[in-house]
Amino acid sequence: MVALCDRCGVREAQYFKVSSGERLCLNCLFNTIEDTVTRTIRRYRLIGSGDRIGIAISGGKDSLVLMYLLGKLRRHGKIPRDAELIAFSIDEGQPYSCVRRSSAGDYIGKLASEFNIEYKLFTFKDLFGVTAFDVAQGLWGKGVNVHMCTICGVLRRRAMNIIGRRLNLSKIATGHNLDDEAQTVMLNVMSNDIKRFAWFGVTPSNDVAEEEFIPRIKPLRFVREEEVAIYAYYHGIPLMTIECPFVYNNPRFELKFTLARWERDNPNVKYSMVSFGDQLSKMINDRFKEQVKLNKCTYCGFPTSGRVCRVCELLNQAGLLEKYLRFTGKVPK
Repeated sequence: MVALCDRCGVREAQYFKVSSGERLCLNCLFNTIEDTVTRTIRRYRLIGSGDRIGIAISGGKDSLVLMYLLGKLRRHGKIPRDAELIAFSIDEGQPYSCVRRSSAGDYIGKLASEFNIEYKLFTFKDLFGVTAFDVAQGLWGKGVNVHMCTICGVLRRRAMNIIGRRLNLSKIATGHNLDDEAQTVMLNVMSNDIKRFAWFGVTPSNDVAEEEFIPRIKPLRFVREEEVAIYAYYHGIPLMTIECPFVYNNPRFELKFTLARWERDNPNVKYSMVSFGDQLSKMINDRFKEQVKLNKCTYCGFPTSGRVCRVCELLNQAGLLEKYLRFTGKVPK
């Protein structure tokens, strides 16, 4: 006997939603995903009238689904129609990132045209005067053991702020899903880094209140990665066929499987972790945020909690700091 969808009671159930115990048809599954994203945007006031929203496009399924959904929601008036959407990609300058983004190029252009979304491409070379591979070679050649994901991540976060200022963006939307956020909670706990929870969360108010930082928003953060992948597949959104090899010894990679094992016994474990992170973030912001004083980086002048920002620290270790400072018009010290 064919099991019918628990929501509509009409179509055949094709997906078991572990968090709610529902058996859903694909149509109802897609509606729940779109409704979840819409509720997240409205509840946390992520997108307002007149906002200029940057959409960070990595070329993976999450960022492409995000671009598609924001375009669709704006078209149907579920987010303000006068909100501007500007998508952008960043080429880090290491071989696998180039292949990943170029493989999704045609589809990004299609979405940009379909939903009237401006699209721009930036490179580390244009922004910093060096590529991620240059930095990696400099570090590894000196025996400094820094993971490629760390290099790309540190420079990419700075790049997004630079791009945000250039494009006059009010917020930048990223494709972080529920699994990503749960992994972040685990990493912060395992590294005993409670300060990082001050900037954890869905709302722009959790970002540092400095003009140099463009607030991040995460409309997909309550959607499981598996559901994002299914949504992408059935909507013709390209799934990544080439995975960056550096990801396999990234701590997050193993956490994916750890969370999957825990989820079998506790279907809501990912939601619980994200809720814990949000509550801890609120507590830290309410009690301690004013005690966190930001300094200006000795070299580049960007806000940092220490004396030297992480970007300049990495470039200095790689022997590229002077080149970067001259490229950006700073005077080397």
